[in-house]
Amino acid sequence: MTEISLLERIVKNPAFGLIPFFIFSFIIGYIDFTIATGIALALTVIGFVFVNRSSRLLYNASLVTFAITLLLSITAFSDLPRMNKFIVVEVLFTLTLILTRLSKGRLLLFASNERDRSYKNLLKESFRVTFQSQYGLTIHLLLFMTYLVTVGTAGSPVSALFMKGLFQLILLGIMILETARIYILSKKLYKEEWLPVVTETGNVTGRIAKSVTKDLKNRFMHPVVRVALMYKGSIYLKERNVQRVLNPGKLDFPFEQYMEFNDELDKSVKESVGRECGNENIPLRFLLKYTFENEITKRLIFLYVSEIEDETLFNSLNLHGGKLWTSAQIEDNLGSDIFSECFELEFEYLKNTLLLAQQFKNR
Repeated sequence: MTEISLLERIVKNPAFGLIPFFIFSFIIGYIDFTIATGIALALTVIGFVFVNRSSRLLYNASLVTFAITLLLSITAFSDLPRMNKFIVVEVLFTLTLILTRLSKGRLLLFASNERDRSYKNLLKESFRVTFQSQYGLTIHLLLFMTYLVTVGTAGSPVSALFMKGLFQLILLGIMILETARIYILSKKLYKEEWLPVVTETGNVTGRIAKSVTKDLKNRFMHPVVRVALMYKGSIYLKERNVQRVLNPGKLDFPFEQYMEFNDELDKSVKESVGRECGNENIPLRFLLKYTFENEITKRLIFLYVSEIEDETLFNSLNLHGGKLWTSAQIEDNLGSDIFSECFELEFEYLKNTLLLAQQFKNR
């Protein structure tokens, strides 16, 4: 399980496309330059094959750079000092990164046509890391040029240390920062609630984080389950939590819950009831499905009812903070802004169906 997790992190982290260059910067000091280039090219090809195309911009840039370098190493590079070759390779890589970034608009436009909605976001991440790499290496080259003009030559040991050491620190820093960023984001997403995006018929078209959709208000429709608890013709109501998106503090059924992505309807209903009263085994039946929308939210609501006649069962429910309201009490207060919007809509249906049937039953 750990090995799979580690492999997934490598595949998804666009900054790890710098690994071939990082290794290349070490091994050129110990082995033949052409062989070192071949090893780096092989590592790049492996990454190109196994890494998702949305995360391999740096692998693409490395592949082009090392392919050109391998060609030059057996032709024009033969008489150049080792560090001069390294400088040329870094310049080639930086120029390739610049060309990659210039293609950003076209590639993102292509990504917008992909069915996989995560592709475009991952591609944006890759471009962000590409910019960091280009920016860091450009500064490195400018610093090195300044050093050569004011202090020494490219062939001195100090120059080699400055050239390679700072280069390695820049690449390592980018990889560490991106790894830390992905780790923090993954921990946050692991705790995130994901809501399905649905149509008015209930078909799921995607998903979105709950924290994100709150800021988007009524842009997407999400399924919500609600349960009306009725005891001998009265309805149990309670003030909504102040943290609720819709009508905080208003009187409503306390049994309400967003359906999470891939959740089953019955499971969500039972969880909503169980969380509030500690008993998931009360009688439940589906009443109706309808859409609700205002300037704050858009919902596909599944309304259930739990009709309880047994006094022992009702008293066993762990209910706190609410009370039973008769139909007459509710009607006297309709329109006084003490009830939630959804409840006022649903009460009209309950009054003309279940409550009306209850009146005839008690006659």
